[in-house]
Amino acid sequence: MNDSVAKYYNYGDANIIDWAQEAESVIRDIAEHVKEASHSKLLPATRTEAYINITTLGDKMMCVKLNAEGLQIVGNVHDDKTRDSSTNTRYETPYALLSDVCSSYVNSFGSSLVNALTALDQEHSQHRELEDVE
Repeated sequence: MNDSVAKYYNYGDANIIDWAQEAESVIRDIAEHVKEASHSKLLPATRTEAYINITTLGDKMMCVKLNAEGLQIVGNVHDDKTRDSSTNTRYETPYALLSDVCSSYVNSFGSSLVNALTALDQEHSQHRELEDVE
């Protein structure tokens, strides 16, 4: 194989998306705001997509396909893609998807944000108190 072809294949391989890893990142990001999020056990990740089972805080179950087009709900229960269609709504982020289908996600995320800002404010206040003592 000549050098330019080898470089092309090396470049292409380095830019292949690991969809199982992408799905794991999504699962970690939303875990605090859903009852359950996990890789589909029946729909394995491929070179082009991965499936995530989600149960919302409102007990809505779904199977979500993650690929280069974004995320889309493809099933109303875990491990199901019977609703997979090119006309499904596609979401750029898991947050947009969850905001659209679950009002309790919005409340959970908002509460988490308030808690984080409160903790940051308390930390900042403690730091100012220490500076005043010195």
